[in-house]
Amino acid sequence: MIYLASSSPRRHRLLREAGIRFKVLRPRYEEKKHGGGSVLQLTRRHALGKALSVAARLREGIVLGADTVVLFGTQVLGKPRSMRDAGVMLSRLAGHTHRVVTTVALLRVKKRCPVKRVVFTVTSRVRLKKMTPLVRGRYLKRIRPLDKAGAYAAQAGGPGAVESVRGSFTNVVGLPIEKLKKHLRMLK
Repeated sequence: MIYLASSSPRRHRLLREAGIRFKVLRPRYEEKKHGGGSVLQLTRRHALGKALSVAARLREGIVLGADTVVLFGTQVLGKPRSMRDAGVMLSRLAGHTHRVVTTVALLRVKKRCPVKRVVFTVTSRVRLKKMTPLVRGRYLKRIRPLDKAGAYAAQAGGPGAVESVRGSFTNVVGLPIEKLKKHLRMLK
């Protein structure tokens, strides 16, 4: 059984669409935005923290924890704190290319055996369309950006914000399914 340490509806949908059976167990882990270190260290710390908090409650299974951030230049953009914050984020990203970095932690838990870990990171490059303030405001109302790193939704129907993606599209949505499937096969 795969246990997903995430309440993200996008991750749930991606796993269902990929045909991966899972059960959600909310992690008991608090993300600290500035724990020092690089973006890779930050996403790794959060992905592992989420996965370990769920693994501690299990006797057996595979736990999947993930953390995604948007990197604009050297600045890490997480989830906006307010609609105003979302508007500022989106106006900065519009018309520019940024990176979406996701680290996935997979933990194989078996009773009386050490935990086996696989941790990997996927980076995609995303270019957003230019937007007028009016278009940006309408878009934000439609997608509910407060639970989305970078304040946009790559998977949004209708006129979207994304102009192009280089790399894994599912990574931009919230989980790099292609690489995840490969690593899950190795853990089973």
